[in-house]
Amino acid sequence: MIIYAILLLLVSCSAAMGQSVGGAGTVAPPPTRKTKAPVQVITKVVLKPVTPTTGRLFVSAEPNAVLLVEPINVRNEKAQQGTVPQGRRDFVFNDLKRGRYRVAGTLAGYHPAETDVQILPNAVESITLYFQPILYSVTINTNVGTGEVKYGPEGQPLTNVASISNNKLQLPLRAGNYTVEIEPGEYGYETTRETFSVTDNLTRNITLKRSVESTETLMPIWTREGLQEWEMPAGWQNSKRTLLVKGAGVALPREKGFRFYRDFQLVSNVKMTNGMGASFALRARDNQNYYLLQLTGAKADEPHVVRLYLVKNGVVRRIRAIPFSSAAARVMDSGQFFSVTVKMVNYQITVEINDSETGVLHSLGVLTDLDQNFAVGAVGIAARGEEENVIERFVVCTGAKCTGQ
Repeated sequence: MIIYAILLLLVSCSAAMGQSVGGAGTVAPPPTRKTKAPVQVITKVVLKPVTPTTGRLFVSAEPNAVLLVEPINVRNEKAQQGTVPQGRRDFVFNDLKRGRYRVAGTLAGYHPAETDVQILPNAVESITLYFQPILYSVTINTNVGTGEVKYGPEGQPLTNVASISNNKLQLPLRAGNYTVEIEPGEYGYETTRETFSVTDNLTRNITLKRSVESTETLMPIWTREGLQEWEMPAGWQNSKRTLLVKGAGVALPREKGFRFYRDFQLVSNVKMTNGMGASFALRARDNQNYYLLQLTGAKADEPHVVRLYLVKNGVVRRIRAIPFSSAAARVMDSGQFFSVTVKMVNYQITVEINDSETGVLHSLGVLTDLDQNFAVGAVGIAARGEEENVIERFVVCTGAKCTGQ
């Protein structure tokens, strides 16, 4: 009764203002008729009282829905048709004789809806028509195996999110114009955005652009200004054109041109100041995803080994460790600078150190990631645990540019 009273008040107000049915917005074609009863099109809402021979029907529906009330077993009765006004969610049909009626509705972008209702004289009935949206299957094929897709109607925030799996994604979308933004799950591809129109089932092929592979030589200068060009842990600092590494962290170059090395050579002059170890980040996507290469000193938990770890989403997993010779250990533990050379080709990492005083070269071994986790990425400096080091020379080069490095 409360709902009826509210509806009655709303209709009464509309009738008093002479409100026309319809309004702005897209209006669907009328519902399909199933009887031959003549149709009376109602253009204004006029509230009429029920009588001993007639009843009234309130229909709740979305704005712009076209409604048809059609007699099923009522002799000599007309059908009535009306459109829910913009800004309202109800319509009223008057002067309905006793009997059963079919109530059908159409709404642009939705499947038709219908139901039956029994009308009694001197009474009011209320029903609701629920419209299900017409959805089209939109298949997006990409050249990346995984990733995140944000999407939404064109010109609106991309609040919907879905995931790419096995290079594809399927979305159920209504007709309209949409914008999608694909953020690749595979490193080395650029985020892309496209807008397209949906009018039927659709297959869309979207090719993400590869990031340009890094080939320029990276040779930082460890000054206060030079440190601004790196993503650097707060406790690390420059001193006399060297980098003082103190405590766990990862330092990576900010410039995009130095973020996508594939095969490369790293040469660095290092001095261990507390005997724990010296570490480097290889093919880093960010400070949570990279290969961690560590050369351990005499005071490490596992002295005098070269260790390779996989750091993925911040989780560290050991891949392999190789002990090195006592001669190489003496070079690292001397308290003097020594030269480290790291060559990465495909997923093989060759590590050597050079005694800066004698020039003797010591091979520490070859470590391989058989699972091939990171194909490209930045080359940077890392520290595990309480490592403290001084980095002097740090050069990353590729191909023929490594001659003389």
